[in-house]
Amino acid sequence: MGRKPRIVKYKRIPAKTFFSTLLLVAALILPAFAEGDGLKLFEDLQNHLSSASDQVKSSVVHIEVLAKRGEQRHKGLGSGLILSPDGKIVTNHHVIDRAQVITVILDDKTKLEAQVLRRDQQTDLALLQVQAGRPLPAARLADSDQVRVGEWVLAIGNPYGFDRTVSFGIVSGKGRFIPGLDSGVPLLNDFIQTDALIDPGNSGGPLVNLHGEVIGINSVGIGRGQGFTIPSNVVRDVITRTEVEGRIQRGWLGIYLQPFTPEMADYLGHARLRGVLISDLVKGGPADQAGLKSGDVLTRFDQVDLDADSDDSINRFIQMVSSLEPKTRIPIQIHRQGQVLERNLTVGIQPPVDATEVDTDFGFGAKQITQALFLEYRLDQREGVLVSYVTRGSPAQEANLEVGDVIIRVDSTPIRTVEDFRNQLGDLQRRARFLITLKRGTVTRYALIDLARYRAPNRTP
Repeated sequence: MGRKPRIVKYKRIPAKTFFSTLLLVAALILPAFAEGDGLKLFEDLQNHLSSASDQVKSSVVHIEVLAKRGEQRHKGLGSGLILSPDGKIVTNHHVIDRAQVITVILDDKTKLEAQVLRRDQQTDLALLQVQAGRPLPAARLADSDQVRVGEWVLAIGNPYGFDRTVSFGIVSGKGRFIPGLDSGVPLLNDFIQTDALIDPGNSGGPLVNLHGEVIGINSVGIGRGQGFTIPSNVVRDVITRTEVEGRIQRGWLGIYLQPFTPEMADYLGHARLRGVLISDLVKGGPADQAGLKSGDVLTRFDQVDLDADSDDSINRFIQMVSSLEPKTRIPIQIHRQGQVLERNLTVGIQPPVDATEVDTDFGFGAKQITQALFLEYRLDQREGVLVSYVTRGSPAQEANLEVGDVIIRVDSTPIRTVEDFRNQLGDLQRRARFLITLKRGTVTRYALIDLARYRAPNRTP
């Protein structure tokens, strides 16, 4: 069984900028020193920062990707960190997502093609492998549980393509929750927040403490001075966890949660009641099988008292569950209409959350229907594939295909899974036209994909 983090609330401490930090240090320390001693203090600090940066910079790599979506190709930039002398490199999932070619550029400008060993969209992490033919300088990972709010840190990366740029700041907060990135996939991270600048291209680079140790991998910047970093302990967990069918195996309860606020407890007549509110359940899921119901308040989970009155707290509970081994039997306590009930719940395996997507040459993409997509598009069936994009001016647009349509048949062939659809693509590319049967909401529609008018005519001599 994985380690169970205690559900706690972190006090929010506002971030301080680089200059205000230095002014505070100066105000507190300089009066106690003569002018020469004060200057020496800052020179020592400067040397210490430079030393910490130098210990890591050679382990930071520049990543260039060539990605494809439909008929469109684009280049992307990011950063990465060498984890082992044999060429294992960690970066962000969103840096290498959809990449056809991944190029890693080392500190000495050597260019190497990288292969993806592991990807995990829920933590926004990916593990790459390069073959350099020589040992590479590996960085040291710190214990991110020991990171303190207010600690000075350095962010190193390649913002806007400028190699191995260093920015300085502090840890502004811990245990931060942010929604999913552009993918819409819910993230599991207890993010470290920092005011060290994380700009485009910094993603995948390290956040470093003053000992030259990596406390996290930078993921995203929101505005100026609001950066979010994946803790180093999450990095360790992802690269060592068990994979099943190409995805990391995580615990799952099959419940939808929302914060249980003191105001809600007071309204229900139980002002001191604390826990997490179960808003809905997945039919046939572990919680449903254990007899839980919508409206139950989960108050204790595996001997841990719950107090989740915010999205941050909900996120920490989800992390607790995801760390558990599937098939683990957990004692729980719930509050239901004034009664306290004890139950035992068997942890399940989390279904796929990062939907497999297939690009076509017809101007649209098709995705596997995950639970999240099923709810997002309010679908009434799980069989078929979801149209994820439609390219302007393409045969798909001419056929009035729309994002959110569910393809259930191609000509006479039923389409139940994304694999069914992928298996049809080779034959369809050789044909002039084909008919798609789809569901738009609850209504059945048909789309005739006519490729003949988009293909160049054969020239006769």
